[in-house]
Amino acid sequence: MLSTLIFSVMLALVKALNGYPLSQIVFIRSALAIVILCVWLAASHEFPGALGTKRFGGHLLRAIAGVGSVFLNFTAFRLLPFADVTALNFLSVPLILIFSALMGREPMRGIRWAAVIGGFGGTMLMLWSHFEPGSSEHSRSLLGISATLISVCAVAVAMIQTRSLAKSEHTAAIVFYFLSLTGLLALLAYLAALAWPADWAGAALMRDQHWVWPTPEDWLLLIIMGFAGGVGQLVMTAAFRHADASVLACFEYSAMLWALLIGILIFGEFPTALVMGGAGLIIASGLVVMWSEGQVGARLRAALRRT
Repeated sequence: MLSTLIFSVMLALVKALNGYPLSQIVFIRSALAIVILCVWLAASHEFPGALGTKRFGGHLLRAIAGVGSVFLNFTAFRLLPFADVTALNFLSVPLILIFSALMGREPMRGIRWAAVIGGFGGTMLMLWSHFEPGSSEHSRSLLGISATLISVCAVAVAMIQTRSLAKSEHTAAIVFYFLSLTGLLALLAYLAALAWPADWAGAALMRDQHWVWPTPEDWLLLIIMGFAGGVGQLVMTAAFRHADASVLACFEYSAMLWALLIGILIFGEFPTALVMGGAGLIIASGLVVMWSEGQVGARLRAALRRT
């Protein structure tokens, strides 16, 4: 729950810094977060030993999924209302249930299938308000929705892989390799934009990725954003050591409260009734899973006490 608050602050800053190229935002966020991580490790006398790994392939898979989710999610927050994107991101819970079952990581019980159906039903209800062909924001909404849905799939893969890595890898190693690859790809995107010929296709899009020097006030916001990204990653990754991915994800619903407050108080965005109804259905589905897993855990603890 703490990580949802920290990440909500970070995403609000990403949306507020809309005038800066996405590659620049991602690079600064990753670079500052790496610095924070290394300082934390040095203070704990674990640098650089904690960064050692025997599962680089697993880190690579988690990082690739994470990089895709970061770029797409940041794009979505720039195109759609804050609360809408936050609520759509909750679709990761039913997707985690499905992907976990397909990958043989965690079994699918009846109550989990009910959560999947409820989650997708709530998503369709939320999306309905964005499919108005006559709206001037139609194309922008479709692009934002597409970015969010692909991002959510990537998040589901990344969360499951994080759970797997957390069983044998240090928290810092998981965060470090993710942030490093994210920052590297953002830097490559910036360098590609600099070298992109003006007469090639997509030249206008690449020009939008050129560095924009921040004002002193924006530097402060960027630093806070990077700090939040680093701390949020550490808190979230540590949490995966103590619960199944499908159960832990349910607690991310507290992000909806922060999203509503941030959207209304900072951006002046009021969610529609359809968005709130769909979000409520998705959240209810997740809470059912959480309740069910709590019942299963209680029965297992009781059985252990009897033995």
